[in-house]
Amino acid sequence: MKSNCIFKIIQRLIISIILIQINAEIKSQDYIPMAVEGAQWIIRYDDIITPPTVDGLWEYYATDDTCIGNECYKKVFKRLLVPTDELPPFEPDGEYELYGFIRDDSLNHKVYAIQFIEFGNCPANEDFLLFDFSLDIGDTAEFCLIPSFMDYVISSITPGVYLGFETRVFSFNEAHGYYEGMGSYFGLFEEMLTPIKSREKRYTCHTFLYYYCRESPCGLIVSLPENYTSDVYFQLSPNPASKILHIRIYSPLIGEAILLHNMHGHEVKKVCINSGMQDYKLEIDNLTPGLYIATLIDGKQIIDKKKVIITN
Repeated sequence: MKSNCIFKIIQRLIISIILIQINAEIKSQDYIPMAVEGAQWIIRYDDIITPPTVDGLWEYYATDDTCIGNECYKKVFKRLLVPTDELPPFEPDGEYELYGFIRDDSLNHKVYAIQFIEFGNCPANEDFLLFDFSLDIGDTAEFCLIPSFMDYVISSITPGVYLGFETRVFSFNEAHGYYEGMGSYFGLFEEMLTPIKSREKRYTCHTFLYYYCRESPCGLIVSLPENYTSDVYFQLSPNPASKILHIRIYSPLIGEAILLHNMHGHEVKKVCINSGMQDYKLEIDNLTPGLYIATLIDGKQIIDKKKVIITN
């Protein structure tokens, strides 16, 4: 009799452990990770007292796994871009430099980071909480990107699309929020909700997340080393186009596919190239009107690319 009781206790304990593990796995599966291979963040700096131009651009790029202590991170590189009001692709203004590391705690819905310089309330050279996506409505967000003198109380958590990416938005009243899998309205490592003010208490400058891409290739956002020559590899017609885009390949033995990306860097169409075939048709009537980039690739190498406008 006693042994049966002990057996039932052990059985219930095992079942409880299994249920806890299942719930933890379900919870982690709902989480949108941030430290993904190849993700790019373009940050724009705006000095409001100057004419309406872009005053600064820089890029963060996540790649390669590295382990520090018992935790594994993605390396985050940073480089300046040439300031411009033009649409992407942007031009680099220097080389990549290792800025720090980011990692996801998918089970607890948090993002941690290490950066090499002390910025705002975030420390240098130590692991710190970058974003907290475990909060509920009414909770106060407390991580170092939010100044300590501010109370950032979550007023809503809603699904949404920001810069073409499906995410969850953690908002404070009517202010811009922060986004699961992406960062915040103000950038990635940039301090939130504290644009610099003048003596008249007017905002004078701030940063914000300008473009974001986590699908390869992201080369239409920032120019990559390319194998361009004076040769014309393909042409598009008509341009602008509405229902059908005609593609003619002038070098049918070169290239693997033509990819069509929207201006958020998301691949929306793909045409695989058959050896020796020159002419292709691409149905585009289901695409949102706007500017797109058609890219001829061979493996991961960009051979040629062209802009195309799609209309109704």
